[in-house]
Amino acid sequence: MREFEFYLPTRVLFGRGVVENIGKETAKLGKSALVVTGQSSARKTELLERVKDSLKESGVKPVLFEGVEANPCLETIKRGTKIAKEKGCEVIIGLGGGSPMDAAKAIAILSTNPAPLINYFGRNKVKEVPLPVIAVPTTAGTGSEVTLYAVLTNTEKVPPLKETFADPSIFPRVALVDPELTLSLPASVTADTGIDAFSHALESYLSNRSQPLSDALASEAITLLLKYLPKVMRNLKDINARSYILYASLLAGMAIAQSGTILVHGMSYRLTTDLGLSHGKACAILLPVVSEFNLSQGHPKLTSLSKCLEENTEGSTTKELVEKVITRIKNLITELGLPQNLKTRKIKKELIAEFAQEVMQNKAKLANNPRSVTLKDVIEMYEKALWGYEKGE
Repeated sequence: MREFEFYLPTRVLFGRGVVENIGKETAKLGKSALVVTGQSSARKTELLERVKDSLKESGVKPVLFEGVEANPCLETIKRGTKIAKEKGCEVIIGLGGGSPMDAAKAIAILSTNPAPLINYFGRNKVKEVPLPVIAVPTTAGTGSEVTLYAVLTNTEKVPPLKETFADPSIFPRVALVDPELTLSLPASVTADTGIDAFSHALESYLSNRSQPLSDALASEAITLLLKYLPKVMRNLKDINARSYILYASLLAGMAIAQSGTILVHGMSYRLTTDLGLSHGKACAILLPVVSEFNLSQGHPKLTSLSKCLEENTEGSTTKELVEKVITRIKNLITELGLPQNLKTRKIKKELIAEFAQEVMQNKAKLANNPRSVTLKDVIEMYEKALWGYEKGE
């Protein structure tokens, strides 16, 4: 067995109602907290008021920073940091989906480190210890509550680009993972975030940086998501299914914290910034195509992956196993009501080539990907994913 390292400093509290511990947990870290949240859902569901009340009861002063957009931009982080510094906040709480949690991590960095934030894009560039972060996910997909990553939109580049910073110092200190907080999610968000979690798990499993513990987490997440995502799509109030999906998202987040992701995520970013797709839809379109490319010449985990996907592997050739895996992934995407391609939209060849050229600059994703790629390979994967054609058509 190969040597490996596993580092996860986040303390996880999982279960129905654990969000009520937010005040008690925050009070251990500081006396004032910036609550970073999204556009309106936390307020509409009265979750924001519950969090504020819990903080006050524990002697913590809450400071609100609402309105974090999807794929938060640098200006949003600057505004949040300004408030955190002016109010003397000692803790940053990320309350919501991946965007508020990632914004909270970025604000925590800039609260103790000099601007600009672009200095910290990349890996291990944070010098001073950020403010402690508490993460409270309200969607089941990003796993940001247990990762050292944050993805932001760098609006200083033209066109704006989604970029990532990764540093062990931004692992949240505490994650309060409460399935009840996902009950208000509509079907579209449930599907979008669910396929993101599935993509995390599958990408982690295939990543060149995967290791025994990340594989155990990823394979369990794959199994649970295949079983419970379709169930919750049939009954959005099924708290048992919601619990398993949130748990699987947590496992997948833990897995990518160790292994990183592969080309699915690397190729998805421009589909979000340029084509306006949600992150989940971008992953859904790319996942079958990139998986087929990576598995088509065989992969050491192809048989075990097939078993995770509940496929019969006995007597199957490599080609047959790959077909079974890709069909199973496509069927899940269909069950979630997500698109398989963008046939209805005209995407110019020149734009696809631009996307592909940028992907080829993402050295981390290229190194993680289990099969080496050329610019031609990436262009062909984009064309197949976006235009929906089979090779040779």
